[in-house]
Amino acid sequence: MTETVSMILLGRGGLGSAAKQELQALAEQLKRAALKKGNALLVCVAFIDRTEPSLPEALDALLASASPPLKSIAIVPVFGPDEPALRRWMHKVVMRWRVRFSAAETLPRIVFTTPLLQTAGIEDLLIDKVYHAEQHEDVVTVVGDEDWQTDPKGWSLVPEHQHHVLWCTGPRCAAKGALSLWPKLGQMVREDPALKKKFMLLQTSCQYPCNHGPLMIVYPQGRWYGNLDETEIQDILRQQTSDGLRGTVEVIKKS
Repeated sequence: MTETVSMILLGRGGLGSAAKQELQALAEQLKRAALKKGNALLVCVAFIDRTEPSLPEALDALLASASPPLKSIAIVPVFGPDEPALRRWMHKVVMRWRVRFSAAETLPRIVFTTPLLQTAGIEDLLIDKVYHAEQHEDVVTVVGDEDWQTDPKGWSLVPEHQHHVLWCTGPRCAAKGALSLWPKLGQMVREDPALKKKFMLLQTSCQYPCNHGPLMIVYPQGRWYGNLDETEIQDILRQQTSDGLRGTVEVIKKS
């Protein structure tokens, strides 16, 4: 058995569980493939946005599970197209993760591999898929007898909620803990009849004042809140049902 190699499969999240399940399945395939070659491979999955775990959480998980300590971690982007600005931000996410540790602690070398669509030989792989397309069913066959022209009636109904919470799950807020706070926000609303009747929760992509993340906006007031934690979120929602904002929650001022 050779030295243990570690990697993080970095993807883009989605609203459902499919993205996470697919990436986790790929991680298991990679571990089995490495084992057949006599190699030890530690694999974690992480998501840039919308889905847990975030990249810092995956780095923590790898660090905690490795014995002896890891010498390096390869972060493998499995999405496309590549966005240089986003890649640069992810480098900063890693740097912010590193500064949590003392100078005396030895941390692994962390590298990002080539973006997925720049992988050598990918053109041959895609051409091969086209030539084997006849193995797949036509869309008409896949849809079958389904009444595809009729959408569910619920998709035409406007919800009764008069207040909307826009919760940012963009890359920067995700790295600051927004993804782990989102289910707690949902639980707070579901378990409180008054909140459940009043608030509709919606995820958004980047809301832009990223340095204040995690972020949320409450409408119709149009009030922005930043640097949130679980206790502050609960205070905000309850105050919205009473007579205004109190306490020390950070309200982001619009210039």
